[in-house]
Amino acid sequence: MFRFAALAVVSVPLHAQIPPMPPVSLAETPAMRAAASIASSTAAAAEDWRTHAERTDWRETGSYREAVEFHQRLARASRFAQLESIGITSEGRPLYVLIASKDRAFTPAAARRTGKPVLLIQNGIHPGENGGKDAAMMLLRDLLVTRRMAALLDRVIVLSIPVLNADGHENVSPYHRLHENGPAAMGFRASALNLNLNRDYVKADSPEIRAFLRVFAAWNPDFLLDNHVTNGGDAEYDVTIATHTEQDIDEEVGAWVKTDYIPALFGRLEPLGHVVGWYGAPNALTAAPRFSTGYAAARNRASLLVETHALKSFRTRAWSHYDIMLATLELLAEKGRALAAASLAADRRMRDLAPGTPVFLEGEPGDPTEPYTIRRLATENYTGAASGVETPRYVNRPAYAVTRLNRSLKPRLVKPAPAGYIIPRPWQSVIDVLRAHGVRMETLEREREEMFETYRFEQVQFAPTPFEGRFLLRSLQAMPVREPRRMPAGSIWVPVAQPAGKLVMHFLEPESGDSAVKWGFFHAIFEQKEYFSDYAFEPYAARMLEADPALKREFEAAQLPPGRARLAWLHRRSPYLEKTKDAYPVVRVP
Repeated sequence: MFRFAALAVVSVPLHAQIPPMPPVSLAETPAMRAAASIASSTAAAAEDWRTHAERTDWRETGSYREAVEFHQRLARASRFAQLESIGITSEGRPLYVLIASKDRAFTPAAARRTGKPVLLIQNGIHPGENGGKDAAMMLLRDLLVTRRMAALLDRVIVLSIPVLNADGHENVSPYHRLHENGPAAMGFRASALNLNLNRDYVKADSPEIRAFLRVFAAWNPDFLLDNHVTNGGDAEYDVTIATHTEQDIDEEVGAWVKTDYIPALFGRLEPLGHVVGWYGAPNALTAAPRFSTGYAAARNRASLLVETHALKSFRTRAWSHYDIMLATLELLAEKGRALAAASLAADRRMRDLAPGTPVFLEGEPGDPTEPYTIRRLATENYTGAASGVETPRYVNRPAYAVTRLNRSLKPRLVKPAPAGYIIPRPWQSVIDVLRAHGVRMETLEREREEMFETYRFEQVQFAPTPFEGRFLLRSLQAMPVREPRRMPAGSIWVPVAQPAGKLVMHFLEPESGDSAVKWGFFHAIFEQKEYFSDYAFEPYAARMLEADPALKREFEAAQLPPGRARLAWLHRRSPYLEKTKDAYPVVRVP
């Protein structure tokens, strides 16, 4: 029989009873407050089709259960919609994607036969960042129920994930987002495993991202739109955006985004009263594959990161999300077949990728730049009663910063593509991640023992604290080597010439920022398992110096202190050092 200790009664201090103090933007315009598009959407909907946010005049957002039930009703109400289960969260909640198709193309194969572009809308990866979820429900209602926007489904297929981080969505508190102006209570940024899912796209530690990857691998959507809310100081912007157009994405796909989409998006939003800017300006953000849009770029797919501003009201943020999603749908309806063709061409180019072709894996801001004005608000200082120091506060007066916007990249890491990689059978965790991404692989039926290209590592440094549940390698030197290796039967052959080939290189090239090595899948190779006793190794070490004059000169030049440090230096250069130490288990096949 279990016995439980009595629970102590914890008194709540007075300061914990202070209600939340949501900040309010000083730069909300009449157009933002009017939020015309969502006002029209609400007016067109019957009362029983209005969301929780609409029914509470945007004071609250509904529960995950309410969101799921709303999507279930959409699927029942329209023959052009189907709700599919895509996975289960850590706490056991089912995850869904709603498919809206005029052709009833509810499978990836059927969708491909239509030739129509596929838009995937992702909501609630950070559930405290509200607006996208509710706006997406309203837009789907306008497509499927009130049918105000139904004509768009003649030329576009829409997939929408109601909430990706459902566990975080249900971890509700009025105190989760200090900077956010409503709703009254909101979900938490991280999942039940305390993972930020928008850092998990490559390593795929969470069941939620594994569910997303199944959808992405099956459907290969032409455009991913990811809804977020950003913090930061007050500004005139109601929304900022980021996307990929340069060398980190297929050239043809990037050109469509840069030429056909972005100028038209700004051209549609600004006349509606939106103040749109570039997220991260003056350097327009280019995300690594661990992030949603960076992942799409690694798969050579177009994407848009939407960051509405936390200081704007919940209603204003929903208006921004609604109009960006609608404008994107309209542009895909007008120009999306060219994007769909570019997506297929990008896949063909990856399937035909010749070994030795340079593959761009990482870049940094380059040239050219373009004139740009950051539309900030002015600040004044006062002495904070709590901090006792000068503290800024915003005033409703423009303080624009005239600068140069950098949307270009220069290479930082470019690697020649191998024909493929072989992953030894014991490293199943790495194989499982690639399988989760839908990567094409083959199992070796026979052992292979031969000379292979691979890497050995030097100057390895680990991060001092964990990040997203893992201790990352902060830095390392990957030294290319060619040496004999034995690949046991059951090892996995991963060809690079496939649509996901660039992602394969991001994960298996150790110097890449999102490589399996950097994320800690191979930490054991940096551990030495066999050591030496001084009395046993000293005679052998002395013989090494006698037998090799060059080694002796290098040893003397090292000027090591007497004792074990000298023996350790020689041990690292002796045949007794285990061959697996600092050796990358994965090999490259040219």
